[in-house]
Amino acid sequence: MKVDVRFENGFEKAFAASIVFAVLAAVFLVGYLISPGAAYAEWDSSSGFGDSYYLREIADNIDDISGELSGISGTLSSIERAMP
Repeated sequence: MKVDVRFENGFEKAFAASIVFAVLAAVFLVGYLISPGAAYAEWDSSSGFGDSYYLREIADNIDDISGELSGISGTLSSIERAMP
């Protein structure tokens, strides 16, 4: 598959760049809002057990999400194979 993107003038380039930056900003904002607050906590050596608990919780959440994404990927692959 080949994608050929051409811009006629500088305005189109700037518009496309602004759309890309807006999408990246939206993805960052969504990630910031759905991530647990513990992910941004500063390291505190006096609460080593609590920090490791939050890190384990974050790792479990990432594992759950990666499992869901794997299922979605499998569904999309099945749909793609079924298409003519």
